[in-house]
Formats: sequence, C-alpha cells, structure tokens
Amino acid sequence: MTGSCKLSTSQIVSAILVIIIIGALTAYAYTNANDALKNSAKAGMKSTVGVMATQINASDITGFKPGDETSPAYIAVTRELRNMRSMDDHILNAYILKVNPNRNITFLVDDLSQYDPQGSAKISEVSTSPDKLEIFSALSGPTVSSEPYTTKYGSFISAYAPIDDSALGSSGNTYAVLAIDMSADDYNQYTAKGMLIILTGIVSIILAVGAIFWFGRRDEKKVE
Repeated sequence: MTGSCKLSTSQIVSAILVIIIIGALTAYAYTNANDALKNSAKAGMKSTVGVMATQINASDITGFKPGDETSPAYIAVTRELRNMRSMDDHILNAYILKVNPNRNITFLVDDLSQYDPQGSAKISEVSTSPDKLEIFSALSGPTVSSEPYTTKYGSFISAYAPIDDSALGSSGNTYAVLAIDMSADDYNQYTAKGMLIILTGIVSIILAVGAIFWFGRRDEKKVE
C-alpha cells in the first residue's frame, strides 16, 4: 500500500508539471505566432494603402461638396479607387478622409457610393471611427488600426496614408488621408491560424499525461 501511494503521488506531481510546462510553452508560442500574424497583416495593409495614396492626384479631389456624389469628377475618383483596391481581394472599401482645422474628420470620397448609396458615406459626413489617432498620424505617414473596430457600416480594421498636395503646386503638405478597410472577420480568421498551436499543445498534454499514468500503472503491476 505504501509503494502504491507514493507512485500515485508521483504520477500526480509529474502530470501537474507536464501540464504547467507544456501549457506555458504553448501559450508563449501562440502569443508569438499570433503577434507575428497580426503584424504581417497590418504591414501588408500599410504597404498597400501607402502605394495607393501615391497614385491619387490631390487636384482631382478638391472642391467636392455635398451632393456631388453623382458628378463625373467624383465618379472618376471612385472608379480609380476601386481599380486599385481590386488588386487585393481582402480590401472591402477605399475612401478618402479630410482632417479639418477643427480636428473634425469628414468623408470626402467613398468608392462604394455608386454601388451602395445607403451603405456608403456621403461627402462631408463626419467619421465616427475610433481610429482618430491613427488618422491624425496618417497625415505624416501610413498607419493602421491597433485592433478591429465597429461603426454603423460594419466591423473593420483599417489602414491610412497621406495624399500629398504637391500636385496643387504647394510644398508637398498632406491634403487628405486615404483609407482602406479589411473586414474584422477576415482579419480574425487570418490571425487565428495560431490556434493550431493551442490545439497541438492540448493534444501534447493529453498524450503526455496519459503516458505518465499508463507507464505508472504498468510499473505498479510489476511491483505487485
């Protein structure tokens, strides 16, 4: 009885140690993999929006006022935006934002306006995105949402880049900000690939603990 009791205690201690060690290693690996996937997705979006912004002529987006959504000039810009974002199937929407002197952020162009008038932003509509800091920072360089967010238009993660006004004959100040959206579902699915690591860790724990008890019982029978 004494040997059996010691063996049972040994099995429990070994199982606990295995769970702790494998669990810690799994959590560490998952966190690193998840962060790497998030950084990769965000870097890709920042690169894409940065390139797209350089292709927009600021002179083509000046003077738009509410009601111009059906004007030839506005439609031409939306077509250009759609053509550029069509190179990446993950981009759902491209639009241009204006940061006003009062720090209000308003929509200037929404490339969905011709296809979804009710689900697209109108000229001068105030943005309700919580990404205000990212948008302000995009006045000087590409930025991306820290986490997915939700507005009345849906749940997204967005990237932003400055549209230079040098084409207007200035010294190259930022005139507006280009934004692109990826759905939060697509983003989460992409970054959830690290879940395989957690599944592997759980299976490893089950196998290791099972082996401890199996070999422990076998050795116990030999002692008997």
